[in-house]
Amino acid sequence: MELIVILAIVVAIYVVLLFFDGFFKSCMHYPYDAFLRGTGLTVKFLRLQWHTTALNRSIVKWSTKYPKILECSFTIGVYCSLLLMPFAVVMIVISSFHTNAHRQSARVTVPAAGSAGADAHHDRRTVEIDLLVPGVNLPLNEIGYYIAALAINSVVHELGHGLAAVLEDVQIKGFGIHVLLIIPMAYTQLDSDQLNMLKVWKKLRVMCAGIWHNLILGLIAYLLYIATPALLSAIYRTNDAVIVTSMKDNSPLGGTRGLEHGDIIKSINSCEIHHEDSWFGCLLKTIHSPPAYCVSADFVHLNDESVPMSHKNDGLIECCDSDNTASNCFEYMVDANEDDVALPLHMCLNIRKTIENSFGYCQNNGQCSEGHCFKPSINNYTTIMQIRRESKPDVIYIGHPADITRTVTVSRFVPKTRLFAPRFADSIQLLLKYVTVFALGLAFINVMPCYGFDGQHIVNTLLTDGTIQQRIPQKSKRDMISLVVNVIGTLFVFILLIKVFWLSLHRVMSV
Repeated sequence: MELIVILAIVVAIYVVLLFFDGFFKSCMHYPYDAFLRGTGLTVKFLRLQWHTTALNRSIVKWSTKYPKILECSFTIGVYCSLLLMPFAVVMIVISSFHTNAHRQSARVTVPAAGSAGADAHHDRRTVEIDLLVPGVNLPLNEIGYYIAALAINSVVHELGHGLAAVLEDVQIKGFGIHVLLIIPMAYTQLDSDQLNMLKVWKKLRVMCAGIWHNLILGLIAYLLYIATPALLSAIYRTNDAVIVTSMKDNSPLGGTRGLEHGDIIKSINSCEIHHEDSWFGCLLKTIHSPPAYCVSADFVHLNDESVPMSHKNDGLIECCDSDNTASNCFEYMVDANEDDVALPLHMCLNIRKTIENSFGYCQNNGQCSEGHCFKPSINNYTTIMQIRRESKPDVIYIGHPADITRTVTVSRFVPKTRLFAPRFADSIQLLLKYVTVFALGLAFINVMPCYGFDGQHIVNTLLTDGTIQQRIPQKSKRDMISLVVNVIGTLFVFILLIKVFWLSLHRVMSV
C-alpha cells in the first residue's frame, strides 16, 4: 500500500509538471522555449529528459589522455562480454522454465527497471532469477539507494560507450538522462553512420564498453564494500560489538530496564557478538541451544519459591505461582558424576537473581565446573536471552528472538566519537552493496541478445564478421539469423519478466 501511495504522489507531480509545461508553452512560448533549450530539459507524460552536449569535450579529453590503456581495457571488455553472453543466455532460458519446486538454485536479482543486479546464493544448484521490486521484496525505506545505484550504473555504462566511441573516432552528439516515473536511465547519442562504418572489432569495442564498465564498477564497489570497516577504522570500532541504531515503538524490549537507542551489545547468553551476522546467529542459537545455568545449592535452597507442581497444556511442568511473573520453573540437570546433594528435580527461581548469581553457563551434558546445572522449563517458542551491554546492566528478555529481529536494528559500526553516527557508515555500505548488485546484473542482462539491449547490437556486429560472411555470403540469410536470435532472446526475457512479476504479485497477495 505504501508503494501505491508513493507512485500516486509521483504521478500527481508529473500531472502538475505537464500542466505548467503546457501553460508556459501557450502563454510564454518564446522565453520558456529558450529556457528548455538552454537547460536541455523535456517534460513528457511520466517521463523527464535532460540532454546536454556540455560533457562532449570532457569525454573526448578523458579518452585521449590514456588511449593505449583504454584500448587495451576495451579489448579485454570484448572478450569478457563474449564469454558472458552464452552464460547469460543459458541462465535466462533455464530460469524461464524453472519452477519453484523444492530444488536448489543459484539466484540473480534484477532491478525492475530493466537494468539488472546479481546476488548469488551458492547453496543452490540450478538457476533462478528474481526481480528487486520496491515495496515487494525491497524495503521502501531503501528506495533512495535503489534509485541512486541505478543512476550511477547507468551513467557509468553510457560513459563506457562514450569513451570507446571517441577512441574509435565516432562523434558524440550528446549525453542525457531519462527519468521514467522514478527510475533514472542514462544514454549516449552517437553518430550512427560513423559507428556502422567501423570494422567489426572496433565496433565491438564500442558495443561492449558499457558492459565492461559495469563489470569494473561492480568489482570496485565490492572491494570498497568489504574494505569499508578498515577505511573507516579511524572513526568506528568494528568486529567487537554491535550498536542499536533504531527500535520500533512497539518493541517488547523497550522500557526502563530494556534496550535503548545507542546501546552497545557485546553478547547474548554465552554467544559473543562481533557484527550483524553474529548478532543474528546468536539470536538463532538461543532457540537451538537454550541456556542453562550453574548455580550453588545454597542459592537454590534460599530462593526456591516452589508451589505444588502441575502440568501445562503443552506438557511442561509448572512449579511457580501464576502471579509470580518474575520467576520461572527450573529443571535440575542431574550429572551422573556429581555427588547427591538432595536437590529437587524442579524448583521455582527468580530469573534475574538466578542469572546474576550463576557461575556461568552449563557445558555439554549439563556439566558445571562449579555449582549445579539448572535449565529453565520453557516451551520451544520462547527462550531466555541475557543481552550484555557495554557500560550498562544486562537486559534479560524472555520471548522469541523474532521479537528482537522485527523491532530492533543494529549496526557493526560503533562510533569512537559522537561526531559520527552509525548511519553514516551503514549508508555507505548499503549504497556500495546496491551498486555492486546492480552493476553485475546490468552487465548480465545487457549482454543478452534481446531488442533494446547491447546484446542485440553485439550479435548483429558478429554476423558482419569476415569469417561469417565467407560461410554465409547472402546478407538476407545473415539478417534472418540475427532476427531469429534476437527474437528468441527477447521472448525468453519477456517470459522471465512475466513469470517473476507474477510470482512477486503472488507473494504480495499471500502476505
